Amino acid sequence: MIKPFLFTNETNLMKIYTYLSKSLILFTSFAAIGLSSCKKHDPDIVVKGEAKVKVVNASQADVHQDFYLDNEKLTPVALAFGETSDYVKIPSGNRNVSYTGTDNMATTSDTSLNFTPSITYTTFLVSNKQGQLELVSYEDNLSNTESSKAKIKLINLTPSFTTGINVMVQGGTQFVNGLPFKEASNYFTVDAGMNLRYNVVGSGTIKTIEGTALAGGKIYTIWFSGTTAATVEAHIITDN
Repeated sequence: MIKPFLFTNETNLMKIYTYLSKSLILFTSFAAIGLSSCKKHDPDIVVKGEAKVKVVNASQADVHQDFYLDNEKLTPVALAFGETSDYVKIPSGNRNVSYTGTDNMATTSDTSLNFTPSITYTTFLVSNKQGQLELVSYEDNLSNTESSKAKIKLINLTPSFTTGINVMVQGGTQFVNGLPFKEASNYFTVDAGMNLRYNVVGSGTIKTIEGTALAGGKIYTIWFSGTTAATVEAHIITDN
């Protein structure tokens, strides 16, 4: 016959109580660590936010283009070559961007582009070296610039020149040397009203961006189109 366990004195009772208390504290600590770990590494937690984007039709095909984000129209009207939309707020993350020509003949499959929260972008429709249309996107830095300076980023969007494009201040500093197709320069600043010169590398045809187009305190994206050294053209977008 098994005899029941009896607490014979206060000492035994205190030992058992102490053991149970320590076990409970240890269990609670492990449980808290486990919960904290789960929260820290929970794969279901998604960082949400908004980005901003504008789109530009930089394809020289004579077709107006509508642009779409996740199959919803992004531009209120179709854009002709050289036209730019306003900035639009969009959900951040991987988004599908596409376009359709108003002739209904130039529709892409979706292009997946990643948009980081709180970052501003410009997305261009361009013709690549094979003559096919594609979308390329660049971050815009809209942080303040000096009131007496123009802040500028340059992008070469013409596939016609293997040597790239040079841009310099008239009679002064060269800002880019042989900028390749689809490449963007770093931002640089020039005095408001300062003329810029540009040319295809190896060509004697030099063109001018008039300083009257570059105001102090403004931020610009300047992109280039053209099929020959004589027809290369600078397009100025005011970003702020």
